Amino acid sequence: MKQDSVYSKRLKRLREATEQERLRGVIVVPGPNMRYYTGVDSMLLERPFMLLVPVEGEANLLAPELEAGPYREGPLSMKVHAWTDSEGPGGALGKAVKGADVKGKWGVEGRAPFLFLDKLLKRASPKLRNAEPILQGLREVKDATEIGLLRKSASILSKSFEKFPGLLKEGITEMEVAKAAAEVIYTEGATKVDDMLVQSGPRAADPHSLPSARKIGKGESVVIDVGSTYGGYYADVTRTISIGSSAEMEKVYAKVLEAEVNGIKKSAEGVRVGSVDEAARGVLKQAGMGKYFIHRTGHGLGLEVHEAPYIVEGGKEKLGPNMCFTVEPGVYLRGKLGVRIEDDVLIDGGKGVAITNPPKEFGWWK
Repeated sequence: MKQDSVYSKRLKRLREATEQERLRGVIVVPGPNMRYYTGVDSMLLERPFMLLVPVEGEANLLAPELEAGPYREGPLSMKVHAWTDSEGPGGALGKAVKGADVKGKWGVEGRAPFLFLDKLLKRASPKLRNAEPILQGLREVKDATEIGLLRKSASILSKSFEKFPGLLKEGITEMEVAKAAAEVIYTEGATKVDDMLVQSGPRAADPHSLPSARKIGKGESVVIDVGSTYGGYYADVTRTISIGSSAEMEKVYAKVLEAEVNGIKKSAEGVRVGSVDEAARGVLKQAGMGKYFIHRTGHGLGLEVHEAPYIVEGGKEKLGPNMCFTVEPGVYLRGKLGVRIEDDVLIDGGKGVAITNPPKEFGWWK
């Protein structure tokens, strides 16, 4: 029987957690969850494509024929029901539903398209429930293989950031910086760069705006926030760099850095995520900048750049061993500037350890 220990153990934990929630199975679709349990990465497109995992019995995969091959040869044993465009998915879906005995209460991952579920519900009548708490809860605790990949990913992105100041000069556009930065990260060994934010001057007060054709001016701060992967696992780092000097930016920078360091120090096994958020947020509140910190302090990292645990204000979840997440406070003064500093933290040996380490003291880029 073809069965890889890592993936079979993961599937066993999924079945146990599913049964504890009194569900008969879980439905996942192409993306991080399917990759986590099968070892195969596929795109989520318009063709119906679902992995049906019953609590008992064999996993059944409905897949387009042109994408089914890697699952037949992959590390996890399953029954593959492939279909072609000429046939349509109906017949294969009927066999998959029967093979997995889809009835009663079934969990579904949140990204499953209605198009897929609509076709499934024409051939079965399960009572569908939200499976995200189960799926996120299992994936937020990393195993040894994942930790190795996270550390390698963090190392690649850290080394890349050390080279970014050399890319900045007065008059260069945000998009030009983004392109050059991505090339650096790939050269360092990243598998993929798919989250690249470069925001200069007043645009840095909009923390999730994409790079634009705006030219960077003298004395302006520039926020560079990048998510990149190695072996599918994300690192996510932000640094704020100044071209020239700005007294206001330096003042804000000092408090954001203090907040970030405080948040990392507070991170430890058994600590509530809300306490980590408050450790960072409290610094900015005391400095009169709390209202300018407009997002959570952090989010989990793994096969997704945003996953559990979420380091959110008032959050009750407790951090546990081998959880990996960001600490990234920021201050955003509309019409003026923005400052954010972000590192990746792993709960290791009971405490939070930063696994990203590019310089961050003010002026390191000079």
